[in-house]
Amino acid sequence: MAEYDGLARDLVRVVAQNGLQAPLRICEAVVASHLADGAAVTLISDPDRQEPICATDEIATRLDELQFSLAEGPCLDAHTSGRPVLVADITDPADTRWPGFAEGARGTRARALYALPMRIGGARLGVLDLYRLEHGPLSRGGLTMALRAADAATWAVLSPGAGGRQAPPGVLEDLIGAGLARAEVHQATGMVAVQLGVPVGAALARLRAHAFAHGRPLADVAHDVVTRRLRLDSTDDPPGDDRNLPGGPDAPSGR
Repeated sequence: MAEYDGLARDLVRVVAQNGLQAPLRICEAVVASHLADGAAVTLISDPDRQEPICATDEIATRLDELQFSLAEGPCLDAHTSGRPVLVADITDPADTRWPGFAEGARGTRARALYALPMRIGGARLGVLDLYRLEHGPLSRGGLTMALRAADAATWAVLSPGAGGRQAPPGVLEDLIGAGLARAEVHQATGMVAVQLGVPVGAALARLRAHAFAHGRPLADVAHDVVTRRLRLDSTDDPPGDDRNLPGGPDAPSGR
């Protein structure tokens, strides 16, 4: 994956610097690396609520508009499933998943489309859309870097400069670097955000407050949340006032 070393460094640098232009700079870095010919970032809550954040060119903008107008396409499928949707050739007549979108997309010069979900834990935020002018699949290394770019875009839109929340300290090394040492913390953050209906930044603050109040490592608290041994409720969190779900240490045996 040495061919994308420069892109990996650029992603770390852009997210660290934050700012209103960070999502666009991530898309531009992807294009500069020749991973794709164009890119766009779109936030999504449901098919009828899509918010385009940035696009590198008119083709990327058009593809985003088609998916919003028709409520179908790889971007929406990637968001709904939480998995990448990779289209090696949008002109392939055997691919009948999105007839309306495919017809419109064939009117552009894009031929290969790659939609990467932007998510943190269980919270789905949107999609990083990439396209190429020539058909063909992503290589294994290319897919890895596309996923890293989607992670970088996630933190870029959550940064204060982008009008969102600050990414947790140390997250660059975890999500954009080689390892995912704190993946369980990020997963627990997403779960708490969904359970309490709060932003991911507030969810992480709740996890930290609970860990501090109970004198426990944050990683241990996150593990209990992920394994459903612990659920944080919406009230203040005094020591000893947690809800243990079935299977937790205080739960009765049997179901």
